[in-house]
Amino acid sequence: MSFDKLGKSIKEANQLITPHYGSDDYSIRVISKLSKLSPSTKVILCRWLKYGFMEGVQAEVLPTGTVILTDWSSEVDSIIHELLDNGVAHLNGNGHVEIPMMMVLADYVDLDSICDYGDDYMLDDGDVVYPSPMVMKVPSTKEVIEEPCDDLIRLTASAIGRFDHYLSGRVTQVSTNVRSLGIMNTIMFKNPIDILVITENRKLIAHRILDPSRTVHRGLSTLEGYLMDGVDYAILMHRYMYYETHVETFNKIINRPRIRDSGFAIIPNELDYIVFLKWPRANSLMNKSQSIMNKHALISNTINFIINMQ
Repeated sequence: MSFDKLGKSIKEANQLITPHYGSDDYSIRVISKLSKLSPSTKVILCRWLKYGFMEGVQAEVLPTGTVILTDWSSEVDSIIHELLDNGVAHLNGNGHVEIPMMMVLADYVDLDSICDYGDDYMLDDGDVVYPSPMVMKVPSTKEVIEEPCDDLIRLTASAIGRFDHYLSGRVTQVSTNVRSLGIMNTIMFKNPIDILVITENRKLIAHRILDPSRTVHRGLSTLEGYLMDGVDYAILMHRYMYYETHVETFNKIINRPRIRDSGFAIIPNELDYIVFLKWPRANSLMNKSQSIMNKHALISNTINFIINMQ
């Protein structure tokens, strides 16, 4: 894919000023700017926001959900320019296009009330999407990693544990092979959670870790089990194989309503970064099932009890 460089005129027209942002206030301000976008740009942006992916860009993503575009294709050039012109994006100190909190905006706002073009921004069944890799750098460490190099779960958990903030909040606990919660195993999970991250705001992020070269399974049923058990977020992580293989898995996720909220990421051989093809969305099954909502409430109460006892 050929990419167009950021034009000199764009750099001159947009000052290299980073606005203050970081929470609900910024979300409210940026949403007000969406109304100024053209219908065609708004449809594409709403699709990216709803499903948690991007197309036609070279991107970095921060653990907070901020996306930094270093390059992009001619197909999305007009969209990027319009985001800059309307203040949805800005240029950072390195001259790269930065969209603050892009991947988490869907957790703060009701997209259906903002994306007012019917179902135009929704994906149709059978649509094939080629998502752009979003690279998230893993903080470096001077500590000697003692985990066996072939233990993908523990290596990944060690990498995630280096983050201060991870996806939905400040990291407070990272555990592996979690089968239950509570002092008396109050909560039993249908599928063991390979990596469970608990954040300061009491969110549970469940990870399924797989090496596709060693199994025919892709982990999709496990994702559904996580979401049905009432966790806040579910993420499937595969060791890197081929882009086409990962695209196939990505499209299976977005075309299955029960796991569509799940995130999908690729683990490289050297774990100094994680590549997200799809950012996770908050578990919407809780809004559709009283049983799942009850499970989530029980999990929240148990987590609060455990933390308060520490």
